[in-house]
Amino acid sequence: MRPMPHIDNKNIELIVYCAAAAVILFLGYRAGRWFGALAASRQLAQKEQDLFTTQKGFKTLYEQELATLKSENEELKNQVQTLVARVEDYRKKAAGFGGLFSSGGKRADAMYALLLENESLEEALFSQNEKLKQERTDSLREQMRSTGYRRVLMSQLLNDERIKGYVAEILADEKRLPGADGTPQPALPEAAEH
Repeated sequence: MRPMPHIDNKNIELIVYCAAAAVILFLGYRAGRWFGALAASRQLAQKEQDLFTTQKGFKTLYEQELATLKSENEELKNQVQTLVARVEDYRKKAAGFGGLFSSGGKRADAMYALLLENESLEEALFSQNEKLKQERTDSLREQMRSTGYRRVLMSQLLNDERIKGYVAEILADEKRLPGADGTPQPALPEAAEH
């Protein structure tokens, strides 16, 4: 084993050791930062990869759902077209039956036109009824609101001390109250005397 090198001057030796320690600390600090940055970049790359995988999965799921909805939409459109065609056929058949089983002609066309007009009138009547129903509902709500306001106003008036005094005064004056047979008594005593 070789001993550590020594310098004869203790102050210079201390300065050299401090400088060596500072260089070692600086190199350790730089190496630690480099290892930390490397670990952080690896972790960031892993998170980006996970996020990319998740986004890719969501995109695939979204595209599958979109394709499913488009196919269902197309099926429903086809069903609607088929049903509309059937309704038209049934209308024509009903018009033919209404025309006393004729095989077409003016009576069947007239019945078909009447059926179409009847359907449009029913739709107009339904929409008018819905409109009137909404107006009635709004009117009833407004009446309930105004009744509530009147109730609050009446309760405030009846709680007023002056009004309570007037009511007590009227109740105390038996001449102002109606008689037992329902005939009103004169409001003022002077009117009864004249």
